[in-house]
Amino acid sequence: MKMLGCSRATAQQEIGDTFAERAEAYYKRRPQLLSLLRDLYNSYLTLSDRYIQTVAKTQHHRPPSSQISVIDNDYYDYDDQEEEEDDAYTSHIDSDVESSLSYQQLPPTLLLAASVATQHDETMLFDLDSIVTEIVVKNVEYDILLDEANMTERRYKDASRKIELQKSLLEVLESERLILLNENAKLGYKVGALVEENKALASESLFIRRKAGELARCLLKTREDQRVCMLSRKIEDLQGQIYGLEKRNKDYYEQLVKRDQRSFQLVQEEEESCNINKSKINGNQVNLEVCFQIRKINRRLIKRGNSNGSGKEIGVGKEKKGSSSSLWERVKNMDLFLCGGNQNST
Repeated sequence: MKMLGCSRATAQQEIGDTFAERAEAYYKRRPQLLSLLRDLYNSYLTLSDRYIQTVAKTQHHRPPSSQISVIDNDYYDYDDQEEEEDDAYTSHIDSDVESSLSYQQLPPTLLLAASVATQHDETMLFDLDSIVTEIVVKNVEYDILLDEANMTERRYKDASRKIELQKSLLEVLESERLILLNENAKLGYKVGALVEENKALASESLFIRRKAGELARCLLKTREDQRVCMLSRKIEDLQGQIYGLEKRNKDYYEQLVKRDQRSFQLVQEEEESCNINKSKINGNQVNLEVCFQIRKINRRLIKRGNSNGSGKEIGVGKEKKGSSSSLWERVKNMDLFLCGGNQNST
């Protein structure tokens, strides 16, 4: 019993507050309790054996070692499997006792004493088992009540904490509501200021649009003025080019006139030389050298005309063509005139 009391004290120290913790601690310490009960049962058996031995010594007989196995199966109602094991163990012990008693022939006095002792031990064990079971039941009920009380206390504490939290939340929400009201008022003032700024910006945007239209018109005018300036400059450049071309045309025309005069002088000189040669030669004969010289002169004139007409303008080219064609016709007539006598002679 002292060992059970000590184990109970240590178990109460190790058991937690909640019912789950207590149940877990109980299931952890269950094998220890079973071992303690088995030790107690074995101690009762040893005591009964000693009692029987003392009775046998008084009667100068040596009785066999009796084994008494009386245990209430209701005490081991914690688990079905352990109950089956304990029942098997007790049945095995009872069978051993019966077999030992059946094979031994004892006197009737010893048998009566043994039966009385066994009955007394059974009654003692039954009383102890009932006491232990009642103690265990009371402890369980006490633990259940403690658990319920703790649960109620915890619920009360949780409820009080929740109430306090809700109160704090209400205070926080109230403060937030006041802050939001102040912010709403500030936002109202800001909205009014923004509306006024929006109106001012709208008027400024209209003014800027007008200015943008005026600037666009100015840009168009400036672009037109730039185009006019560019066109006037191009016209001036073209006029300068025309003036230069006219000067060059005049120069080329003067050069052509000079060349025509030189060619005419050469033709006259050749004609004079031909006339002189004709006077020297008989009337029916014509000098062929004079004809070849005239042809050479004509070729030179044609080459000069082609070289001068390649790099000149249209007006100058037309005048040169007219002058060269006139000279060419003259030379042709002279050639035919000079060569006609020879053909007639032949």
